[in-house]
Amino acid sequence: MILRTLSLLRSLQGARDTADEARGRVQQASDYRWLRDQLRHGAVVDEAARLADGTPALAIALAYPATAGRLAGGRWPEDPEARERCHVAGSHACRAAGAPAYRTLESLSRGVAEGAIAVLRDAARFQYLLERDALELAWRRPQRLPAGLAAALPETSGASGWFLLTLRVPGTQPPPRLGGTWLDERLDRYRRILPRSG
Repeated sequence: MILRTLSLLRSLQGARDTADEARGRVQQASDYRWLRDQLRHGAVVDEAARLADGTPALAIALAYPATAGRLAGGRWPEDPEARERCHVAGSHACRAAGAPAYRTLESLSRGVAEGAIAVLRDAARFQYLLERDALELAWRRPQRLPAGLAAALPETSGASGWFLLTLRVPGTQPPPRLGGTWLDERLDRYRRILPRSG
């Protein structure tokens, strides 16, 4: 099963990927699928944001309780003011928010089960976000959460504050409802998903 997954991914990439690179793509695809599944819980907090390359974007925020386990995953200062000045970017932001880190065998098995082309497509979508600094996580006190997001959160869940995961998506018009299909369409419109062969 492991060899089959690597063979599929490497053949689609023109055999240029090493085993580690193939595993990395599976992990990126897993991160992306976690993110698109979480999107329905988010709220648009800025309609005039920008990606790192200047592309107009919508900023979408997702909030997660700052549990002891999540806080233990990083070196967050004790002082609230200092803690709010810290942030985590990219795939580390997803991990800090709770995205699972798959072990090697699990990742490779997942690649076989879901199809190599689908893995490459989702990995490319996630890579697009990484290259444009579109993911960031920061800690916030409850009173400093965006108003549109705070209203939907249970008051008892954020006693230790909240982790705010912000995703910037290319576009200027908020959708009627946030969801994974909308995210796929926005990213696919702004880049060619499947890499060139050869």
